[in-house]
Amino acid sequence: MERGRGSLVLFVMLILLGFLLLSMLLRVQRGLLGLILTAILAVLGFYWFKEVRKALEQVERAREYPLEVSEEDDMISLTAQVPGPESEVSFEVKGNKLLLRGGMGFRRVVKLPYRVRVLSS
Repeated sequence: MERGRGSLVLFVMLILLGFLLLSMLLRVQRGLLGLILTAILAVLGFYWFKEVRKALEQVERAREYPLEVSEEDDMISLTAQVPGPESEVSFEVKGNKLLLRGGMGFRRVVKLPYRVRVLSS
């Protein structure tokens, strides 16, 4: 579902960029300034398109890492696959929320069923 939404956003952005370029060309039909402004708009538009696509890919990648939470009596066991070397992986517990951090800017918040205390890591 998320992948389809990301593709739709990129498609709409590409159409809007095309309309902007076309309107700029029609508006400033002749002259060096018109060509320069159109070129700047094209470069900035494609840069923006690339950055949004990269951001959407990072969101999709963040959701691909598996997480397993098992609850047994009054203990919660959590096993997670986190990107990056072990030295970059960390976690923090605040109330009933667990914050996982890893390499490549990975950050994930896991809501736990109740407040916890860390026994081992």
